[in-house]
Amino acid sequence: MITELILQEFASRIITSIPKLIKNTDVKSYSKEKDILDSLNQHLTFVKNWSSEVIFFDLKKSKSTKKVFVDLDLYVQPLRVRINKDEIVDKIQLQKLFDNSKERHIALLGQVGSGKTTSLKYFCQSLIFNEGYFDSNLCYPILIKLNDFNNPNREYNHSIIINKIIDILGVKFDFQELDEKSIDSFKEKIVINFLNENNILLLLDGFDELVFQNRKNVILEEFEKLVCHVEFSKIILTSRTSDFRFSFSKISIYEICPLNDEQIEIFALKWLGEDDAKDFVIKVKKSPFYDTTIRPLTIAHLCALYERNKDIPEKPRTVYKKIVNLLLEEWNQQRNVHKKSKYSKFENDRKFEFLSCMAYNLTITNNTNNFLKTDLENIYTKIYKDYDLIREEMIDVINEIESHNGLILESGFQNFEFAHKSIQEYLTAEYIVKLPSIPKERDIILKLPNEMAVAIAISSNPSNYFKEFIDGRFIPYDLDLSFAKPFINRLLLEKVDFNQEFDVATSVLSFYSAYIQRYKEKDVQLVICDDLTNEFEEFVLKIFERNDTKQILDNYSLTATVCSLDNDRKKIHKLTLDKLHHTSLPRTLYCRDTFIRFGRADWIS
Repeated sequence: MITELILQEFASRIITSIPKLIKNTDVKSYSKEKDILDSLNQHLTFVKNWSSEVIFFDLKKSKSTKKVFVDLDLYVQPLRVRINKDEIVDKIQLQKLFDNSKERHIALLGQVGSGKTTSLKYFCQSLIFNEGYFDSNLCYPILIKLNDFNNPNREYNHSIIINKIIDILGVKFDFQELDEKSIDSFKEKIVINFLNENNILLLLDGFDELVFQNRKNVILEEFEKLVCHVEFSKIILTSRTSDFRFSFSKISIYEICPLNDEQIEIFALKWLGEDDAKDFVIKVKKSPFYDTTIRPLTIAHLCALYERNKDIPEKPRTVYKKIVNLLLEEWNQQRNVHKKSKYSKFENDRKFEFLSCMAYNLTITNNTNNFLKTDLENIYTKIYKDYDLIREEMIDVINEIESHNGLILESGFQNFEFAHKSIQEYLTAEYIVKLPSIPKERDIILKLPNEMAVAIAISSNPSNYFKEFIDGRFIPYDLDLSFAKPFINRLLLEKVDFNQEFDVATSVLSFYSAYIQRYKEKDVQLVICDDLTNEFEEFVLKIFERNDTKQILDNYSLTATVCSLDNDRKKIHKLTLDKLHHTSLPRTLYCRDTFIRFGRADWIS
């Protein structure tokens, strides 16, 4: 643990070194050992308090960093350098970071909410309390939060890091008549000497959070100079991946990996305790948004919601909106990070619309969350005018989106992807529901089973939207299992509230009938197979929580009953329209026992 005795020795060493540094110069020192000790104590208290807890708006109360920290994995180089997405990038554990970079300094990169700052907090707690987490030779942490230099009313034209370290040390000089360049040179000499004599852990947090480009340039220049001259202290700079595209001597660049399944379970255990963690993990694994838990920021917020309510949100659409808002705006606001767009009309609401349009077009083109630069270019060329963007600046726009919210990532050389498949599906659905009408092209629809289910869930009237979607798109056409099964499954996962609408009952049976027709022999009502047995019966139960079968069954007769050749050998019924003047109703419908039980028990043998 860093004790008063250690700090006293530290201050004494600094005051002793000053005469050597100002010898043969016009600089005079009026530093006092007590002032240096007080300044070191003050900074240590700041670092200790800053690093002791994790806090954000959704939490009931702060969490101890040491108690909730989950050891992360690191890629030994950023994913964007991969030639293709199948190339394997080596990994190390965060605990091995210092062993793996003994004679080099570190740039620690990661996406929004990947755990960069929390990792620095854990380093500080470990160093201050001597937990043996890393190199025991490091004796004192100096933390510089780079977003502190975003004040527009102050000038930071030179020596930003150097001046900050001088302030933290509490050393004071009289530079007589020296010019600005000579003063900067002297201060730089003081700091480099100090870092080489005292085994400091110098943490520069949030390079990406710097708003003004000229200040970024100054800090980048200082960082490059320090890493080339400092040998006995360790310097770590953190940044969102897209904001750091530099390569310096004596620097190892790492990128934080997404959480794996084991880490997700450990994370939940540390945040919620054993019993709640088991329930939480079971529920999120069954949800359509489980893929979002690979990011510490999003799983932390989901844990916070669970902790308050002892459950995850009932409706997945609530989680989609929460995560998108968190990444687009809320997280930056909570951390006082102001990521202003370089495009005057491309603020967060326009980014959301742009991302929704991009998600839709990429989905119907590629049907995946991975895509090439050429795919992006083709779609960007079609839509950039609608968002007042510039055709030649496609990569700049994507980089800004990655930097500001991390929803689209560069995952390899000329390769990009949506960070979470479920969020891509949600954005696509948002685009679909805002169209003047539901797409009618069958080849497009068949690529969107999950997206159409989400669109129904987030629409203002799911029953009407479901009916409009089904009618005319699948009837009387065959309905392929590759669409039907994920579509029904996703509707169930989305927990859609179907309103009291007569037509929705007809539509759900028409949908199922179109599917059954694909497997029915021409001259015999024998169903060859039915892989939708359980899904359809559960879906019917959901539909008729609020709807009545009577209006349909009063117009139909039961004309055939057969057993399907699935494992359960459950019955399928053929219904034929009695009253032909009802031209709006289908002539033939197929259904399971579940449907019949709601309205005509006398039909069941």
